Amino acid sequence: MPNHDAASEDSAAILRMAFAFVTSQTLYVAADLGIADYLAAGPLTAPELAATLGLHPDALARLAQALAAFGILRLEAGRFGLTATGQLLRSDSPRSLRATVRFLAGPWAWRAFEQLSHSVRSGESSFEHVWGVSNFDYWRQNPEVSAIHDEAMTGLTATEIARVLEAYDFTPFHSIVDVGGGNGALLAAILRRQPTARGILMDLPHVVELAPTVLRDAGVEARCEVVPGSFFESVPSGADLYLLKHIIHDWDDDRSFTILTNCNRSMGNDSRLLIIDRVLSDQPNVAEPMGYLVDMTMLAMTPGGRERTEGQFRALLASAGLRFERSINVGGICDIVEARRS
Repeated sequence: MPNHDAASEDSAAILRMAFAFVTSQTLYVAADLGIADYLAAGPLTAPELAATLGLHPDALARLAQALAAFGILRLEAGRFGLTATGQLLRSDSPRSLRATVRFLAGPWAWRAFEQLSHSVRSGESSFEHVWGVSNFDYWRQNPEVSAIHDEAMTGLTATEIARVLEAYDFTPFHSIVDVGGGNGALLAAILRRQPTARGILMDLPHVVELAPTVLRDAGVEARCEVVPGSFFESVPSGADLYLLKHIIHDWDDDRSFTILTNCNRSMGNDSRLLIIDRVLSDQPNVAEPMGYLVDMTMLAMTPGGRERTEGQFRALLASAGLRFERSINVGGICDIVEARRS
């Protein structure tokens, strides 16, 4: 006898996945409009919120109802308010994911994913196919999108930093280089926890422009040098620890080899290298799809980027003269791969 309940569950699962783009765009519109910011002071009726934002009242009410069904808003006595989950869409939340949602589901990404089949057929970036430039060049050419990207990465980093600090013991290290470290949020957090350690933050000149403010606010500016540069050319030498957070997954094996080789050249025999990226399981798990969603994002959006399994990390590190030591599950969308010179 066929199991109709199981068949219904399978059908529902397929439909949820097929409708996921509707969920994504509903969430994007809410984030882009800043609805959570307008509800921060308290619940409003749909007409009140529509009047404040200059939106169509009925259409806004339908959007709000969908957001309530997603658990972003709650509807009580005709007024829409924020749930604990919805608070994460507020711009002023310490763990705000508003910019992250705007970045992941914005038109630059949306149009790239329309052409995901191009990537699957060719192995090439569908983003570059659509926009005519790499995603990194696109950010440089569009400062307003670059600002959303930077804020999105800050939002993700804020969540990941606490997990990384909890999962890894940084006490043995006195000098730390964050390679491609953005605005320095991760390095600043490590230096705050390690008051005798010193750091070097390296990234492209236009990226590290915001770093002095982050380092100053963290109280570590005097212990951290900011070095503009490209990890494809060289990496500061002589440190105990090197960090590569969400760097290797942006690039194909050839360019990752260049980055890792430059790190190897700058490391001492006792230095350690941490790659903070997701480590995919050899056997995909239906209960943990996030790593594969990120991998599809890398396939569509980046010039050859990908998430890797432990075996792929081992092989990549070995090609650059580095030895895989261990991987540490951090949770969320990242893990830690520890390596040293062979």
